[in-house]
Amino acid sequence: QICHHIRHKNIRKVCFNNIGFTSRRGVISELGNALKSPKLKCLDWSENPIESTEEMTLFTRALSQSDTVEQLIFAGNVNENAQALLLGVDFSTYKVLNLRGNNLQTNGRTDIPDLIAANTSLRLLSLHSNKLNDDDAVLIAQSLGANTHLTNLNVRGNNMQER
Repeated sequence: QICHHIRHKNIRKVCFNNIGFTSRRGVISELGNALKSPKLKCLDWSENPIESTEEMTLFTRALSQSDTVEQLIFAGNVNENAQALLLGVDFSTYKVLNLRGNNLQTNGRTDIPDLIAANTSLRLLSLHSNKLNDDDAVLIAQSLGANTHLTNLNVRGNNMQER
């Protein structure tokens, strides 16, 4: 019911932080309805690990249905399923992405540099406390040439060495 009210009110930001959901699947399904609200601009889903692949697929679908959300805080959800966000959601219109503390690692893929290069709306990207390495740092640095609007990039707490 909360998500129904979000969709029909003037709510611009919704935070789901460290909640022990009894039915995560049900919440994610309802969240998809709330994300259809033209007024909702920010979703904060933190400290709520999505452990099943099926539920993560549902979550990425829900995010993909919204064309008004500009800010996503998906932080501290430490598990392998967080990687699916980079593969399954079009972030090309997002202005803020906080992906802190999700154990993200690229394993040679260019998901993160591609995201930076393709998203000219992106102003802030936090990748703090993931599992990115020196190779990722080089690719991220190269992608910055294609994005002149990004003003805040946080990569602290990764496996990157200063050169």
